[in-house]
Amino acid sequence: MDSGKIRQKFLDYFEKNNHSIIPSSPLLPQGDTTLLFTSAGMVQFKPYFLGVKTDLSRAASCQKCFRTSDIDNVGSTIRHLTFFEMLGNFSFGDYFKEESLKMGWDFLTREMGIEPERFYFSFYGGGKAPRDEETLEILKKILPAKLHSHIVELGEKDNFWAMGETGPCGPSSEIYYDMGEKYSHAGCSGPGCDCDRYIEIWNHVFTQFDRQEGGRLKPLPRKNIDTGMGLERLAAIVEGKKSPFETTLFYPVLESVSKIMGINYSSETACNFRIISDHLRAAVFLISEGVIPSNEGRGYVLRRIIRRAERFAKIMGARKPLLYVFAEKVFDIFKDAYSELASSRNEIIRTIKLEEEGFLETLEKGEEILENLFRRHNDFLPGEEAFRLYETYGFPLELTREIAARKGVRVDEEGFVAARERARRAARAAWKSSGEKDMSMFGKIEENLSPTKFVGYETLSHLARLIAAVDLRGKEIDSLKEGEKAYFVFNETPFYAESGGQVADTGLVYDEDKTESLAKVLDVQKSRGEVFFHRVRALKSVDFSVKRTKFFIKVSEDRYRTMANHTAVHVINAALKKVFGRGVRQAGSLVEPERFRFDYTMASAPKKEEIRKVEDIANSAIFQGYRVFTGERSLKEAREFGAVMLVGEKYKDPARLVLINKNGWKNPQEHYSLELCGGTHVSDLSSLGSIKICLLYTSDAADELDGV
Repeated sequence: MDSGKIRQKFLDYFEKNNHSIIPSSPLLPQGDTTLLFTSAGMVQFKPYFLGVKTDLSRAASCQKCFRTSDIDNVGSTIRHLTFFEMLGNFSFGDYFKEESLKMGWDFLTREMGIEPERFYFSFYGGGKAPRDEETLEILKKILPAKLHSHIVELGEKDNFWAMGETGPCGPSSEIYYDMGEKYSHAGCSGPGCDCDRYIEIWNHVFTQFDRQEGGRLKPLPRKNIDTGMGLERLAAIVEGKKSPFETTLFYPVLESVSKIMGINYSSETACNFRIISDHLRAAVFLISEGVIPSNEGRGYVLRRIIRRAERFAKIMGARKPLLYVFAEKVFDIFKDAYSELASSRNEIIRTIKLEEEGFLETLEKGEEILENLFRRHNDFLPGEEAFRLYETYGFPLELTREIAARKGVRVDEEGFVAARERARRAARAAWKSSGEKDMSMFGKIEENLSPTKFVGYETLSHLARLIAAVDLRGKEIDSLKEGEKAYFVFNETPFYAESGGQVADTGLVYDEDKTESLAKVLDVQKSRGEVFFHRVRALKSVDFSVKRTKFFIKVSEDRYRTMANHTAVHVINAALKKVFGRGVRQAGSLVEPERFRFDYTMASAPKKEEIRKVEDIANSAIFQGYRVFTGERSLKEAREFGAVMLVGEKYKDPARLVLINKNGWKNPQEHYSLELCGGTHVSDLSSLGSIKICLLYTSDAADELDGV
């Protein structure tokens, strides 16, 4: 059974057991600023674990994940990876320990047909929480008596999970697979040891406590299950391989490296082969989601793994870029599971090749500069110098450290970190940003509220019923004094809530008879539950007790300019794709009444003549009199029509499409632009007048564009 069948068998099994099968979320977490990358299967389910969303009781997924915490171990062990797929089943206040462990045992032994005697189960032995006697008894009940000796007791490090010092937490039970005595080392302590004999396959986390200040554990009213099983490790067992790297998820890349470089995959070369194949898989998926190599954030992580893979290819004898050639095999491995990779294929290959070429040049230049620095500073390289080399040439600290070690030179890494932080502070001061809006207080308020009906596509004014009003701290109120601010929730509203890069509408709240204006709408935010919170400032004292619940609300005329600018974003996006290809990725946008900004990612800086061409195409579309149509279609139809979808955006099905062409929906395949979008738009391009593009390059290799 190959990896593709294993993946599908897992999802089919849990669907059979009444789980909703949820597609993988992107590697770039949406709406979660605490994470750089999606690192576990539970990330997209956080709102359910926290009780913010309640429309799912049980779910299962195969989640794309990326971690670099163990990057230095990749290749030297058979268990560490950067990119991997996490199989998981989840319960939100539904089933708990016994059913989860029963399904785990059943799937592995009956569905996968793995020899039961090879498995070991752990339970939490106590510490900050009581010993998990319940799980111990469940395991004795599930497992045959002859396997009771395979139940092991482990501590906090292995078998207790917590979100932080306070908050949801609970014990866990891990399922280990015994690879055999030949994989152990002297002094192996059994399951939980760091050697490669006992490989953790599946972790079942039982979230049952809410840890309070001071460490007191309060039982959660809704207990949850969060499990995770690495597809790569499971594939190694089912396919009968020594490690994940020999499975169908990796081996085609290893074969390509061996064939092109003329080097056999063996115990002596395995580490290099593994690093190249692991890092290439990760790079392909990161670039497919719009990440571009740079010197900051996600772009730096991508640059690091490509350059790390290139270093090991160079150690094996590569004298020219080859990673992009090996990457072709990654597409073959995942073509059935992640068909979206195909649309980014050319851009991915081009990006990897450009980064390789740049790095090989950097190596030559950087090593020359380092030689001069070593002569000047003898046995100690100051952090400022190491950072200048990194900032100017993109020369990684890891490589500086490695070359310095060969010369017996010590690198001031603390000084490097300090210099980098000074540079970041300066950059942050130069870039003015409004930051993230705190929506956390809306969670409790909306529990008893129905979703707000948005009528703003059809009208800019509406008679609406006020169904909730709270002050800025979230406390319920029934009146306002002049100048005071609050949040209003109406049953229906024409006000657009900030989303998709489009700013919120502003406007006024009138009395029911439209005779006097009572409050100004300053902002509108939309919660996860689709409740619209209108931030208002009272223009006079207002009483909105039960007797007076209806108000006439009206959007300001700024909306018309905002609509024009949002349509202009679509026009520019389409023009960019016509010039640079469909691999161009939208990385964000800002749509305001006065202007719009459109951010996009490319592997190299655009030339001035190319930008002029984009501008000409955009203005030609305006002059040709294209019209703008909106309508709902299924996601399947949208894909067939060739609609543009943002990476990571979760769309409803059916979804709202914005179509720009001359003939409307008669032939949507023939279009200038077609995007899934919930924003507001003008009805034809003549409203735009003309578009002028101004460039704003990032400090990291010109990855973004501001269109004004």
